[in-house]
Amino acid sequence: MSINNYILNLLNIKDKNIFISEKIEIKKIKGINYKVIEGILSYIPEYCPNCGCINESHNDIIAWGFRRNCKIKIPNISNCKSLLILHKKRYLCKHCNKTFICETNLVDRNKNISNNTELQIKIELMKKQSEKDIAERTGVSVSKIDRVLNNISSHTILRHENLPINMNWDEFKATKDTKGKMAFIITDNNSGNIFDINDSRRSIDLEKYFRRYSKRQRDKVKLISTDFYSGYIYLAKKLFKKADTVIDRFHIVTQVYVALNITRVKLCHKDNSNYNKLKYYWKLILKNKNDLSERKFYSKHFRKYISQKDIVTYLINTDKTLKATYDCYQGIINSIKNKDIKTFKNIIYNNNKNISLKMKQAFKLYKDNIKYIENSFKYDINNGRVEGTNNLIKAIKRIAFGYRKYDHFIARVFLIKGIIKG
Repeated sequence: MSINNYILNLLNIKDKNIFISEKIEIKKIKGINYKVIEGILSYIPEYCPNCGCINESHNDIIAWGFRRNCKIKIPNISNCKSLLILHKKRYLCKHCNKTFICETNLVDRNKNISNNTELQIKIELMKKQSEKDIAERTGVSVSKIDRVLNNISSHTILRHENLPINMNWDEFKATKDTKGKMAFIITDNNSGNIFDINDSRRSIDLEKYFRRYSKRQRDKVKLISTDFYSGYIYLAKKLFKKADTVIDRFHIVTQVYVALNITRVKLCHKDNSNYNKLKYYWKLILKNKNDLSERKFYSKHFRKYISQKDIVTYLINTDKTLKATYDCYQGIINSIKNKDIKTFKNIIYNNNKNISLKMKQAFKLYKDNIKYIENSFKYDINNGRVEGTNNLIKAIKRIAFGYRKYDHFIARVFLIKGIIKG
């Protein structure tokens, strides 16, 4: 292998018409050290790109000097920013009397950033990092990263012929340029992948979105897992006649979890002699009573050796409202864990006057949606995967310090999730 081919192979340059100089220098450009490589692009053209004249002899096309100082940004070499100064040979067509320069697949016309660098940018966009970090790593401006992402985002419309058989619905906070404050996300429960993201969760917009699919396609959907948002439940009942709507079990538990915690917080005033104990041992109160340990340890608040079970027993008996709310909470989470719908119904329909107002509100919500809650006991489907995807989306947004453009934001999500390849 010649030294020229060796260098081309090292730089991952496929164009064999480029001849690299053996001299490589380190130059400071705008305060940054660059590894500067010089090369010549030269070949005998087959025809004139202006008039189409076939090059058969010197009477057709002749050499006409060089176009100098074509500075091309190439990927970093050994973590050092690199620049290829390419001297492109110029030719003159004697038939049309026009000049043209050699073309290369290393870089597109009228650009100074190599295709390899653009590919590196796209690969970097598939990782969880900010655009500024990508710009520093690839040696280009943030505006260039923005243009690449803008080009990708114009092709991110997902086209699916069929809806998932089992779907998860949820929402997340989008950007300011969307129709609504919240964007609507659909995931395929079987694969766990994002099916699509809509820029609004309003019923009118979602109905328009789902009506793109025929009634026959919508009738193939069997299960839809969602939270307590009435708009989703209404839409599922209206458009998916043969599908069962399931309230996600996490959201069922969250209602009583919040109710118990608010009841505890209301007792955390400094006039209460158990203020410090209620504040310090809040996790034990919210813990499943079956998981409480009976092993004794020294407690600085009780000033004696005591077990977790004894601490909770003492604290909940300091207030009758807290005690009643706690008992309901434990009954609910254990009935869900054991998939015992009979016990669940007995708890919510039992008129316990001592429970807190927040717990009563949670029970009213359960009663209003009891049909869909029953499905959560019946079917093994939940929103775990869509909630995990939402956490990833929030992380992407946080790392980037927010997004202004919705299209860029969603393109980044699809890139990182591997749904599109850039």
